[in-house]
Amino acid sequence: MTDILARESAHKDFDAETYVKILIAVAKADKDNGPREFDYVKKQAQRLGIDTEMLWIEIDKRFSFSQLKISRATALAVIRDCIILASLDGNFTLAEKERTYAYAAEMNIPRSEAEFLEQWVADYHDLKKRWAKLLEGYLI
Repeated sequence: MTDILARESAHKDFDAETYVKILIAVAKADKDNGPREFDYVKKQAQRLGIDTEMLWIEIDKRFSFSQLKISRATALAVIRDCIILASLDGNFTLAEKERTYAYAAEMNIPRSEAEFLEQWVADYHDLKKRWAKLLEGYLI
């Protein structure tokens, strides 16, 4: 997703620090999250040039982003990456979906768009798998 995040971060309305703060809050909100999810957030922050050391201490799972002015570009990137975070274990559970849709609603992203992003992430992962198979010499 590096290439996608690079394009998004170039968008004039994308707010990298807000994006990282929300991802940290989301990662901390799920008691089942651990090193894999936290590493994902830290890598995304590094790609954006954001140091997470202080943010990781400052932001907790109760962090409210409802008072933040969140651009559409930032909100869509956050929801997409919430889905990716929740899916790192290979299972986007009902509880994770409900939490993601609640975050979307809080950022004024309609449920239909959150569902679209869910399918987009699944399609993206499928395309990456198909690409890997093609590189191995298998036509799919």
